[in-house]
Amino acid sequence: MITDIIIVGGGIVGASFAYHAHINKIKNISVITDAFPGDARQATSNTWGWVNGYANNDEEYALLRLASLNYWPNLIDSINDTSFTSKGAFFWDLDETEIFQTIEQHQNWGHSVSIKQESEIKKVLPSLFNQPRNAGYGKNDLAVEATEISKKLFEKSHANFTNKKVTKLIFEQNQVKGIQVGEEKIYADEVILATGLGTSEILKSIDINFSMRTSLGLLAYTNPLPPLLNHPITGDDFHARQDSQGRLVIGGRFDDDAAKEINLDKAANKLVEEMASRLNYKGDITLAHFTVGKRPLPIDGRPKIGRLKNSIGEIIKGVYIAVMHSGVTNAPIAGKLGIEEIISGKQDRMLNTFSPQMNRNNQENSNV
Repeated sequence: MITDIIIVGGGIVGASFAYHAHINKIKNISVITDAFPGDARQATSNTWGWVNGYANNDEEYALLRLASLNYWPNLIDSINDTSFTSKGAFFWDLDETEIFQTIEQHQNWGHSVSIKQESEIKKVLPSLFNQPRNAGYGKNDLAVEATEISKKLFEKSHANFTNKKVTKLIFEQNQVKGIQVGEEKIYADEVILATGLGTSEILKSIDINFSMRTSLGLLAYTNPLPPLLNHPITGDDFHARQDSQGRLVIGGRFDDDAAKEINLDKAANKLVEEMASRLNYKGDITLAHFTVGKRPLPIDGRPKIGRLKNSIGEIIKGVYIAVMHSGVTNAPIAGKLGIEEIISGKQDRMLNTFSPQMNRNNQENSNV
């Protein structure tokens, strides 16, 4: 019986696990992290906040994302005093053939997605100049303020919080018994690693090589503005939405790597200037601040959720991994199904191909 768990990680994935542990009546929940929501080092603090179900040419991942997208409204309702910022999102960052193929593919997988033509887009986005001829539209896509929702989930979890960095795992006889913070050892029935880019370093303490990669995401925030964009939009070389404070949150080409930028302040100002030129607004649109986030990317781009195996293929007890991009889309379903697996010992079929040591071709990855 699981009564004591430690969650390592203070982002939206850790918050989802903490909340679902609480509603599943796990008594003692400890969250140990050196970066809580809002901290600039936390990936959640630097996310754009688009929840969607897209995963081209990867049906298993698309269905996982769709399950999380469909679960998001229930999660928001359950924490009462928060909401999503907007519903529905447009994208036209593919050529027209690819847009039609993507929409058809995801419709076949059960997504509520469609093609919107220029005349329809003009009605929904009247402040936008030069609407595309065709765009993909996700009816149930959401925009959320991930930092605020993470804080609410942690608050509702009634967890105990320790603001320290975990340095290693306590490992005995093929079982993780707890964690170490400096010289202090803390024991638990289960340790959940929702540690993003910190996962590789922690797993070295039990001789597991967990390969990851990263890229930098630059987001520019404007001064608060009247309503201009009531849906997230993703164009050829930009993505933008308006947040709950009325600020435009603007990035470049989606998932581009800002590491190549020599002057980030200049690049952020350019994002704002170019976005202002796309909008029919006579007032001032200025840069308020910008963020630069490191995306936690498992080596094959898919989430890694589940149990680890040792060098001879045995399950390592007492530790559960939950590392992914995009956390803002996947966190709700990862936390729900992950806690259910920890309690019952049974893995949901949806997670079968997302085990930490499986690659995209559903084969054991010797480099993980």
